[in-house]
Amino acid sequence: MHKFVTHDGHKISIDVDAENKELITLLNNIVPRLSLDEIRDGELEKRLEKANIGSVKLSSGDDIKQLIFSLAMFNTISKPPGF
Repeated sequence: MHKFVTHDGHKISIDVDAENKELITLLNNIVPRLSLDEIRDGELEKRLEKANIGSVKLSSGDDIKQLIFSLAMFNTISKPPGF
C-alpha cells in the first residue's frame, strides 16, 4: 500500500507491488494532478490503462474529518435561531 495526496488534498491509498518502481513513479506524477472526484469517475484508470493496479480507497483519516465536518454543518444549519 502506498499513500498519495490528490490535487484537492484528499489522501488515498493504492495497493501497488513495492518492487514496481516504475508504477509508483507514474502514480507520484499522476495522482497529485487529479481531484478525488476525477479518480472516482475513472480518470486514474484511463491514464493507467496498461498498468496493473489493485484497489483504490480513501484513507480513514479523510473519512473521519469529512464526517465531523458534515455533522458540524448539519448542526449549525438545521437548528432555528434561539435554540
